[in-house]
Amino acid sequence: MTKPSIDLTFLKYKNSIQDPDIFDNFLSLGFRQANESLEDVSSWHTAGGVILHVKTVINEGSGIYGLGFFSDEPDGFQELEDPNGFSLTVAGEHAMESYLNDSFDRRNVQRDPSELINFYGLVYHTNNMQETIDFYMANWQWQILEQEENFTLLTSSNNRSIIKFVEAENNAIQTAYVGVRDIKHLRSQLSFEDYSIVNPGRSKLNNYKLPAGFSESIINNYQLTIGGRNQNFAIEFCVKNALPNLDMIFSQRFAFNTLSQTNYDKFYETTEPSIL
Repeated sequence: MTKPSIDLTFLKYKNSIQDPDIFDNFLSLGFRQANESLEDVSSWHTAGGVILHVKTVINEGSGIYGLGFFSDEPDGFQELEDPNGFSLTVAGEHAMESYLNDSFDRRNVQRDPSELINFYGLVYHTNNMQETIDFYMANWQWQILEQEENFTLLTSSNNRSIIKFVEAENNAIQTAYVGVRDIKHLRSQLSFEDYSIVNPGRSKLNNYKLPAGFSESIINNYQLTIGGRNQNFAIEFCVKNALPNLDMIFSQRFAFNTLSQTNYDKFYETTEPSIL
């Protein structure tokens, strides 16, 4: 029996009442509340093609508690947990349409212009890496894109979604990758907001064939960073705690279907980023 292929569609986020400014964060990132769920104390927020399901919690911290996937089985629908207790919703085209329509009326959602395209990647920290990877690969069509000592990249069968599993002491989905249309415009917008945007340092870009509208000075002046190969790369910046306990890496990709380890190291591991 052929396993279904799935792609990341939305994130499930829990909002602690101890984080009162969280909805200001949603608004400044471009999210608008679509509707409240009829079943529990939760709501849906959208920005462009990016969707967040948000529930309010009292005695828990904020952060990602689950994932929603689109399946190539049109009528397929599953709600289950992965080995680390993350809530998963997996639905095909017809089932997902019904699921979202039952959750909020998308026809009445205010669609302001947005640079955000979709969630396409995650960094999933786990103290149970091999069992977690085995679970995802046993149930759905995922392929190993890259495997190192402390992390493994899985990609969906059509290369639209990527999960980076990282060996860690605790289970947490720490980072979401967000595809954007115009990264310079978004970076300029967020510079006026109270966000912790990582300064990746200055880069030397002799080996890259940059697209129109970009140059080495523009990359550096906007505090962006570039990772990949000379013609296939991602231009990115990282916002730490874009939402409480969730970092976001905003990425404009140019024929680049993986996650840049070079950029990730600049955002998380180095105090003085090296020159490319």
